Amino acid sequence: MLLQVPLETLRTWDSGRRAVPPRVVAKAKRVVADRPRQTELLSLDVLARELGVHERTLRAAARSGRLVVEFSSRSAFGRLIRLATRAAAAEFMRRYYRPCYSRRCARPTPPDISVPSNYDRQLRRVRRELRLTQSAFAERIGAAGKGVVYQWETRKRRPSPVFWQRIQDLSTGASGR
Repeated sequence: MLLQVPLETLRTWDSGRRAVPPRVVAKAKRVVADRPRQTELLSLDVLARELGVHERTLRAAARSGRLVVEFSSRSAFGRLIRLATRAAAAEFMRRYYRPCYSRRCARPTPPDISVPSNYDRQLRRVRRELRLTQSAFAERIGAAGKGVVYQWETRKRRPSPVFWQRIQDLSTGASGR
């Protein structure tokens, strides 16, 4: 499992029927040398610093069972000290951790949807093509009510890019009939 080699291949090497390739020997030496480091029990604050995550993230993962931990025989302020291995932390990071928990994380930019200057005429045209009242149209695009659609049509308010995209989706659906 550590070398990621099929069991039958290991058997042929072990029995001497085939020579072990030098690259596999080198990988086995690295794995064996790194094994104690990976199985060493560390406190969650040390692991958090190594992984570059917040300690509370690891504590929450330990509570929910996503991070395999052991408890120390000692305690701090009456609470048991949680210990985890680097291997368990790496497994948590691989399976569960999303690096975009923070606000600073680069999020995908939304598509640039600009509301045209003649939005009122286009809005009326789409609504009339669909033969919808202002109330029904507002319900269809998820607006608060007919007052919002009225204000858009009379240019008292401008629709947001999100609503404009919904209106565009409706108009392409109407023209595709």
